[in-house]
Amino acid sequence: MEGKFNIKPLNEEISKHEHVIFYFENFTLRYNDTRKFGRMKLINKNDLDDYFKNIGPDANNAEYNDEILHKINKSNKCIKTILLDQSILSGIGNIYADEILFLSKINPLKKCNLITKEEAENIIKYTKKVLEASIEKGGTTIRTYSSVDGVHGLFQNELFVHGKYKNNCPICNTKIEKIKVGGRGTYYCPKCQTLQ
Repeated sequence: MEGKFNIKPLNEEISKHEHVIFYFENFTLRYNDTRKFGRMKLINKNDLDDYFKNIGPDANNAEYNDEILHKINKSNKCIKTILLDQSILSGIGNIYADEILFLSKINPLKKCNLITKEEAENIIKYTKKVLEASIEKGGTTIRTYSSVDGVHGLFQNELFVHGKYKNNCPICNTKIEKIKVGGRGTYYCPKCQTLQ
């Protein structure tokens, strides 16, 4: 969600948020994670396929098919929860789920088994558009993040609803609302994304 790797000299002092350090002959590779959301696990190369067997296809590269649509439609969970479920489709985070649902005009609390075929197709279409646009802009930079090179992404300037609580919706001027879905802050427009 936010952690990053930095290459630093062997003798450089360890900073407060460097939680894992790999030592090499002439440098260190340090994992810095301010929010402590990152996890690491040492896995034998022969066990990689087994370890990743429950990870869904990459949302940005996936060939969407009936199997993924079926997984969405058979659940009675909220669509926002399912979009964040990495076993169904990997790579959609909280910010992007809000944007995908806004563009798809779907309320984040809508139950998946009530999602129409057209809505599911819109989710797929806007997932690709949002992720491609984010990659093109260098990602979404939150206040404590910068890349290894100190570069900040610019996609946060393109967001329609995420982080826009009480701002006007760019489509209808209704105030953006914020709720919790699955413990995650969720932003949406109550007019454009009615719960049907």
